[in-house]
Amino acid sequence: MSQEADLQNQSSNDALLKVASQLLEQTGINKDDFFSAISALQTAKAQNPEAKADVNKNYVDKTPVYDDVDAFIYKRGDTKSGIWYFRIWDTKRRKAIFRSLKTTNKELAITTAKQLYRDIAGKIEKGERLKQITTDELIGMWDKYLQSKITTTPHKGIVPKTYKSKRYWLGNWSKYIKELHLHKTPIDKIKPHLTRGFSVWLESRPKETAQHTGARSREQINNNVNEVLKMYRQIAVRERYISSDDVPQIDRLPYEIDDRVKRDIPTEAEYETYWKYLQHKYIAKKNNKNVPWEELEKRKIFKEFILILANSGIRPKELLGVKKKEITEIINRDQDASDNKENLVINIRRDNAKTGRSRSIVCPIRKRLERIYQAYGKLGIVHEPEDYIFLNPVKNSKFYRQSYGRMIMNNRLKATLESSGMKETLAKESRSISLYSFRHFYAYLRLINEVPIHLLAENMGTSVFHLERTYGHINTQLQAGIITKNMGFLGRTETDLVMETVAAE
Repeated sequence: MSQEADLQNQSSNDALLKVASQLLEQTGINKDDFFSAISALQTAKAQNPEAKADVNKNYVDKTPVYDDVDAFIYKRGDTKSGIWYFRIWDTKRRKAIFRSLKTTNKELAITTAKQLYRDIAGKIEKGERLKQITTDELIGMWDKYLQSKITTTPHKGIVPKTYKSKRYWLGNWSKYIKELHLHKTPIDKIKPHLTRGFSVWLESRPKETAQHTGARSREQINNNVNEVLKMYRQIAVRERYISSDDVPQIDRLPYEIDDRVKRDIPTEAEYETYWKYLQHKYIAKKNNKNVPWEELEKRKIFKEFILILANSGIRPKELLGVKKKEITEIINRDQDASDNKENLVINIRRDNAKTGRSRSIVCPIRKRLERIYQAYGKLGIVHEPEDYIFLNPVKNSKFYRQSYGRMIMNNRLKATLESSGMKETLAKESRSISLYSFRHFYAYLRLINEVPIHLLAENMGTSVFHLERTYGHINTQLQAGIITKNMGFLGRTETDLVMETVAAE
């Protein structure tokens, strides 16, 4: 609009106001009082929803749902569809709520509206959200929350591996809800008892990865259940999409808690057989004439990796995360002592520790470390302080000079267990050995050599409680002499009592 037109409109408005003022004066009405009254009426209208509703021309054929509540059905005056709609006033939020009843039948509309009234009025009374979400929408909200907690430092959030597990568990729940044909149903409309069979359903499903075979662990299934329930309580209930009564009911599976070592420990004889195979056959040139020299150097690196695990108690992942600068000399007054010459300190930083706590490991690895550097040197790599000890030496790889992954070491372990014949031997006893088994082997050897358990716990980055729970059977065997002290006397006493009884008869 042009400036000239604006001036013309303003002039017209001023003229109308002047005429209105003159008419009010002729009737004896104070113009200021009149304009105040008009303003008051407008304010009252704005604050009165019923007044607005009454004058809303879109409310056609308005029919109360109940006589004593502010809820009714109606047709829209601006459409010719004939569809009935529902309207209820939210007294707590002071706003109207509308829903389409998706029917032109008035009787059906009333019936549906009464159900809606009970649902919505109940939510209003309990302070719950009126917005409805599906299971997958809830999972999306929880996933977003989990992503915000991802960290590389354990116990400061969740590490990427843990997030991956949680995401997998959420996927299981989504598949289950789809099989129940409830994936399009709002979570507040899913009866809690309908999901009780989740654990049984999950146990019956085959694992979907080649790395994991056999039956699912009931402990892991129950962990899956815990994650699902945690999601509902921390998102759905806390954000008032449902009440606590609407949290899914899921039956957990009973299982026996196994406090023994979960991974088999090699015996001393088995360990000796294995390391001698690595030393005299696996890395020996005379036994591997057709193996490229680069591969032999990689084998030497793997051998030292295994032997460091067995001589330090360090976790495999932690060892792969150790940098050159994090291996230091031991601080000891008796540096010249023969036992200390081989010892070095592996310093585990917080973000490399499973527990999220830094620690120092004392272990005899000096010569092993020298052999590792020597092998890498032949492959054209000289370690810098920031380099990982066990790094990828393949120059044309995108992972060059990055830390080796556990999968590479694990695959070599499987291959050497098979080529050494140990895999077949272990299988006959339904046993298996993993990279972690060498950590347990270290703990076993330290305990039978009577290393104080609190020092062992500190070196391994675990607790005395965990060591006692995990290796208690070893301690029992070690203390057999104490436990069975004077048992011979009890045996003799029992025999004497029997003889006395026979004599009396």
